[in-house]
Amino acid sequence: MIVINMPGGAIQSVDKDDLLWLRNAFDSEWKGAVMLRLGSDRIYSIESVSELKKKFSAVGVALAEFTPPDARLKLVVSAKKVRQVNESDPKIYHEKANAVLVFSAKIKLAVRETLDDARERIAQAISDKTATT
Repeated sequence: MIVINMPGGAIQSVDKDDLLWLRNAFDSEWKGAVMLRLGSDRIYSIESVSELKKKFSAVGVALAEFTPPDARLKLVVSAKKVRQVNESDPKIYHEKANAVLVFSAKIKLAVRETLDDARERIAQAISDKTATT
């Protein structure tokens, strides 16, 4: 379990295997916080992206960085949770999205990286984590 410091002084314990991705929250969500996508839920932390990356990496989560197609921030994805990487369809996803990370039938994440680059980042994160354990 990982302890997440939340706004208002609360803490929440999360299972490392529940993380799908994290990123800086949009101002419309929770200004100054970091959003963690845990399955179909979202929680917010007052910790920085780098602090949360360290926490999840320290317990063996393979993390890969991506760029969303429509924002200037980094997405940190739990690589082993990505079941498939598909080519983006501009009729469905943002025009600057090149690949879609598939976590489940309902949960997908469009990214700016190319299909090959996205697959390589996922594979490299898993390989790096496997080599260090």
